[in-house]
Amino acid sequence: MTPADLASIYRQYIACLNARDWSNLGRFVHDEVSHNGKRIGLAGYRQMLENDYASIPDLHFNIEL
Repeated sequence: MTPADLASIYRQYIACLNARDWSNLGRFVHDEVSHNGKRIGLAGYRQMLENDYASIPDLHFNIEL
């Protein structure tokens, strides 16, 4: 994988988050994802993001570097 490939995938992941396109989250996040050292799985990661967006309705990610 080239750096350009990785950058493209990362931009797609951020676009997925900003679109709240939870059905495609599994394209970017492993089924056995961990967060802060705790295995939460894809369903738990999705729930965490949904909670974040519910708590912060105007949440939006921007890539600056």
